[in-house]
Amino acid sequence: MNNQSKHLSQVLHEAEVNLNGTLIQLDYLQELMDRINLTQKQRDSIAGQIHRLKVNNSSVRDSLTIIPNVGHTD
Repeated sequence: MNNQSKHLSQVLHEAEVNLNGTLIQLDYLQELMDRINLTQKQRDSIAGQIHRLKVNNSSVRDSLTIIPNVGHTD
């Protein structure tokens, strides 16, 4: 593995770690939201945003796992 590949691998790993951290924070935010007094409309709106963020972050994280395999013919 050359230096450029090592660097890319490190960057991808850091991105995956950050995305996982974001997903954990979103879970915590969901728990906090469940504890506060909101109207159902407010709750639904916030829950929808949290859900979209989780889906987007999960999709990006999943995409990152296949990037190191692109171009390799092992």
